[in-house]
Amino acid sequence: MKKKLSFQVKKTSWHARVWQIELNGVTLSTPAFMPVWTNATIKWIPLERLNTWYLWSQNNIRLILNNTFHLYLRPGAEIIHKVWWMHKFQHRDGLILTDSGWFQIYSLGLWKKWWWIVKIKDDGAYFSSPHDGSKHVFTPTGVVDIQRTLWSDIMMMLDVCAPIQDITKKEVANYMYLTHRRAKQQFDYHMQDYERYKGVLFPIIQWWIYHDLREESAEVLSKYAFDGIAIWWLSVWESKEQMYTTLDWLVDKLPHDIPRYLMWVWTPEDLIEAVDRWIDMFDCVMPTRLGRHGTAFTPTWNIKLKNSRFKDDITWLTATCPCYTCKTFSKAYLHHLIKSKEMLWWMLLSLHNIAYLHHILELKKQEILAI
Repeated sequence: MKKKLSFQVKKTSWHARVWQIELNGVTLSTPAFMPVWTNATIKWIPLERLNTWYLWSQNNIRLILNNTFHLYLRPGAEIIHKVWWMHKFQHRDGLILTDSGWFQIYSLGLWKKWWWIVKIKDDGAYFSSPHDGSKHVFTPTGVVDIQRTLWSDIMMMLDVCAPIQDITKKEVANYMYLTHRRAKQQFDYHMQDYERYKGVLFPIIQWWIYHDLREESAEVLSKYAFDGIAIWWLSVWESKEQMYTTLDWLVDKLPHDIPRYLMWVWTPEDLIEAVDRWIDMFDCVMPTRLGRHGTAFTPTWNIKLKNSRFKDDITWLTATCPCYTCKTFSKAYLHHLIKSKEMLWWMLLSLHNIAYLHHILELKKQEILAI
């Protein structure tokens, strides 16, 4: 069976690589960072602001992430389907990846006041909506159907996150085996209608820093990684050193001819370290969240523009980032917006942080291609 996702090598350098992805008529190069459009938007940012004129680059952001859990609850997958799916719904002409919604369901159970609204069973995740208390269930095949209804380009399998505290390695392994059973069920279901729908489906490897469990999971889930594979739970609770060590050990055990997606990694230094470990795709909400809290990426460190020392700093935000914010506004102006509670700062700093990550990955691509 011919793959829908074409993944062709352009250049490799040691453990870093530049590849070209073609899917559903869209072409992009990796490594790539996906801005997270949780509710089919980033707060206060019109989509057009991520087009070429803002980034000052011919390499537009061609891949974003939408959240299945949130869009399923509001406005509803069927409503989005009626308006010709997510791409028309949010006026998006690039690729859209959707997560499975599992982490959002899992997160509901982390809040003690909501512990009773989540129930994890072998056949799926049962939960109550945090909006109106209505009852719902996410089953493995049901989540595939939801993402198909949304008309996702890249879909994620429904996995199981192991709790972060008070759990034994044996219990972690049991969650892993449940994920493996779900992966086979979803893969078989997906491949029955592979050519009918536009989306491709990625499995997700987890299991903390247990190398033996990661190895077992990589071996099993690679069987279901027809178009790509994802790595999760690095680094959410682990240290950076543990993340790098685990990636060093893990990457050789994954297929080399498909995209590798490292979930929830976002700092500039972590992106470069991961690219040097054969990782192709990234996402996280933190760059825009930090922007909304007045923090901006720079080549030396993250700066908090609400600090009073920026009140009369008339220098640009950075001298190296080519984005609109850095080319147009001083630190003093951005500080003024924050202190005046003018929400324009949300847009300018959120866009800068996205553009900054996009820019450093573009520089990394050029470095690899030049070798």
